[in-house]
Amino acid sequence: MLVRPNLAEDAIIAQLQSEYDLLAPRLEFLPIGNDARAWSFRVETADSEYFLKLRRGAPKLASLIVPHHLRSCGLKNVVAPIPAISGQLYAPLEEYALMLYPFIYGVSEWDMALTAAQWREWGAIMRSIHDAPVPDQLAEDVPREIFAVKWLDKIECVEAALARNAYSGEVADLVASIWRAKSDVIELCRRRYLSLGRRMEKSSPDYVLCHADIHTANIIIDDASALHIVDWDETLLAPRERDLMFFIDDGRSVDTTDAFLAGYGRRSVDLLGLAYYKYDWVIQEIGDYGERVFLADDLGSDELALAQREFARLFAAGDVIDRAHRAYANLHARESETDAKAGIS
Repeated sequence: MLVRPNLAEDAIIAQLQSEYDLLAPRLEFLPIGNDARAWSFRVETADSEYFLKLRRGAPKLASLIVPHHLRSCGLKNVVAPIPAISGQLYAPLEEYALMLYPFIYGVSEWDMALTAAQWREWGAIMRSIHDAPVPDQLAEDVPREIFAVKWLDKIECVEAALARNAYSGEVADLVASIWRAKSDVIELCRRRYLSLGRRMEKSSPDYVLCHADIHTANIIIDDASALHIVDWDETLLAPRERDLMFFIDDGRSVDTTDAFLAGYGRRSVDLLGLAYYKYDWVIQEIGDYGERVFLADDLGSDELALAQREFARLFAAGDVIDRAHRAYANLHARESETDAKAGIS
């Protein structure tokens, strides 16, 4: 979030002292992130620095135990939460959860392009994550992909609000006008999402541990050029294309994709899974920004303005909707070619 949470700084400091035994911690609010339920701080003590994530409501268990498990498997590029004195991976505070991490000085891939060698390294890191063992207990605690259901209810609620004109404000007016103008595009995305999801369900794909939100802002390059993966809030068990869709036909150069796949280890990519997850991302973004603008009642003007800008950008040339349509066309072309070779008219 871009503005401070409605929580006294002294209460946060006291809880850090009590739960993590931090001596005289000092807080610096960091106006970063795109999660309307989370806030970030830099925590400084006399001899160390930490990254503090404050989240309203109960934490997502998988977002804590998955990186912790991967670190225990030797994946040093994974940034995992620091256990509290109790051994828990978070500390409660009123209606919030505190999660403490090492502080990494660096920049995200959003702000600094990786070299070919770094993309190969990143491919190898992602392959290690996907190949990591999944103990039975972890499998029980980590959400498992359920195809073609996420975010649709939010979109339906937004469209109901639009039908009733049950909204007000300049930002809502702007987003409503875009939504109505692009209603055919939104409906096409929804139909393809549902259709591809039903096909994915029938295909019985293999499931691996996925970060599920591994866009450029969650890849951190430190001062020594080492790569780190952060923000495991959306992690789940899913087909590997859930992560690979961020690296294949995602606006990067062919050379970059080739370098990543060289590190990952060349293997066939399921074009059905790739197309499904491109549309899954589209539906998530439409539902998320629609929820913020029309259904939330606790966002400030800066957060609403950000939601309006990001929603409008979805429909820009070369952005996520275009990429989803391109993945769908590639899938159709491959299937047509396969049918032609098999003599199917």
